[in-house]
Amino acid sequence: MTRPHIGRHLAALVVPFKENSDIDDAALRSLCQSMLKVDGIDGLVVNANAGEVDALTEEERVHVLRVARDQAHAVGKLVVGGVVPFPGTNAAAVRTAKTMENEGADALLLLGPTSFGRGVEATPEVAGQYARDVASAVKVPIIYFMQGPMSGINYTPETVKQICSVENIVAIKDTMWTPLGFDTNVKLLRKLGRGTVVLSGNDNCLFHNFASGSQGTLLVLHLVMAKAILEMERAMLANDLNTARQIHEQHETLVSLLFARPMLKMASRVKFALKHMGVIPSDMTRSPISPVSADEGNAIAAELALLGIAK
Repeated sequence: MTRPHIGRHLAALVVPFKENSDIDDAALRSLCQSMLKVDGIDGLVVNANAGEVDALTEEERVHVLRVARDQAHAVGKLVVGGVVPFPGTNAAAVRTAKTMENEGADALLLLGPTSFGRGVEATPEVAGQYARDVASAVKVPIIYFMQGPMSGINYTPETVKQICSVENIVAIKDTMWTPLGFDTNVKLLRKLGRGTVVLSGNDNCLFHNFASGSQGTLLVLHLVMAKAILEMERAMLANDLNTARQIHEQHETLVSLLFARPMLKMASRVKFALKHMGVIPSDMTRSPISPVSADEGNAIAAELALLGIAK
């Protein structure tokens, strides 16, 4: 079966803000360009959790997509537009999906509404209908964001099956956050037999995901260490387990610091790292996302220095 045109490795963007909380367009363009220069990164993802999508107005979401689109398309790479319905209805998701498509998104990353956190596992057909309504409204391929229990949504195997049985749901971003959760989805989708691509969104267990069938990645962690991630995958594909494990173990502490609980602070930690690396000028976030603490910042900075990623 032909792989859908969604790329193999996609970088999820943060949105740099100025100190007055406005979007910093120059910094956003520079961030896009820095990722697009990485050999092996096929495209950019905007308007997802890493991009503080819940803190962006609908107009800002379109603006961020346009900036990333212009940079990605200029060098022949992809841009994926996140679809987070506001308000949390099927109709709003359809409207957002159409807007992203009309604005030039090559694919969509579809997230479930917050109401799914109140028991969608008991009515998996509701998730299936949500996916069907959006998928039938657009022509571009859709990646479904399978968030794990830390998101508050319980994507059970039956719920995953309902969603991935929908035409035009061509891939999932698996963020179950455990090797077991990832393996469960990989096996389920193989059995389903629709050729659904499984991209790892598990920044914390990439080594295990590469070993058990990941077909690519969709990660904010690419912003900090894309080359190491790509090198780890190449080693795994070459059956060089020792090299892959070494890369994993070298970066394990940094990853643990960036993605420690509470995940609410993931964006602020990644932004701190990027500022410390000189990639963006400010690690400003919008409330209620709080900045890193002094202890968090010191630990992240020390690990970046140890790895030679920043001074």
